Amino acid sequence: MSDTQPTGHARSTPSAGPVTAERTGPVALVTMCDPERRNAMTPALVAALGEVLERVTADPAVRVVVAAGLPDVFSSGAAREYLMDQDRGELEPFVRAFARCPLPVVAAMRGHALGGGLTQGLYADVPVLSERSVYAANFLTYGLVPEYGTTWLLPARLGHALGAEMLWTARGYRGTELRRRSAPVQVVPHEQVLPRSLEIAERIARAPRRSLELLKGQLATQLLAAGDAAVEVELGPHLEAWNSPDLRRLVADRYGRPEEVWP
Repeated sequence: MSDTQPTGHARSTPSAGPVTAERTGPVALVTMCDPERRNAMTPALVAALGEVLERVTADPAVRVVVAAGLPDVFSSGAAREYLMDQDRGELEPFVRAFARCPLPVVAAMRGHALGGGLTQGLYADVPVLSERSVYAANFLTYGLVPEYGTTWLLPARLGHALGAEMLWTARGYRGTELRRRSAPVQVVPHEQVLPRSLEIAERIARAPRRSLELLKGQLATQLLAAGDAAVEVELGPHLEAWNSPDLRRLVADRYGRPEEVWP
């Protein structure tokens, strides 16, 4: 194939547990698909996403990654058992996987994205949201305060006032509300999220791979530096909240209750 024209032929890549990949020309579609757990952050999903991203970006024919989830859930955040475990696991490779990917990532956030799942999607280079899906920074629902740069990322990506409000209220915001509140991200009809994301990816993929790698390096270095500065502020408060008995009590009482999130 040439350096700028897609082949147009789809080629599947072996899956790694709950994550699959398929390449069409220079675009790799990476899909998180754990319907039983509603794409909650489990060790299996964390490991699989890293493995699949490493594999597809090692393919010299790939220039852009489109990251997708289930039709109704992009990522539902930390699993209940993770939050109930006193030993704090390491989710940073998952939450910031798209920022650390060496190629541009378009996040097709067609389904709901909650907590760290919202942070994960907004770390992508181009997030595309659904009008009807719900997006929530629901950390305070469990008495938890964010980490991984979330307190900087949400205001930076969605607007300072709106991002801060989402952190404070912990409620869900449908894509239509985010668009009405002038969030500077693409919000499209639900059935158009994946086609629009692929369209954006194909446009990006017209550039040579090395140019895309260089631009991604420029943008990601600045993105992660700002996120790292926020992490320094976040870590102490996060650990204090993590070690509070309030967290386990509230998780036991509230986890999975739709009225805690849904608008």
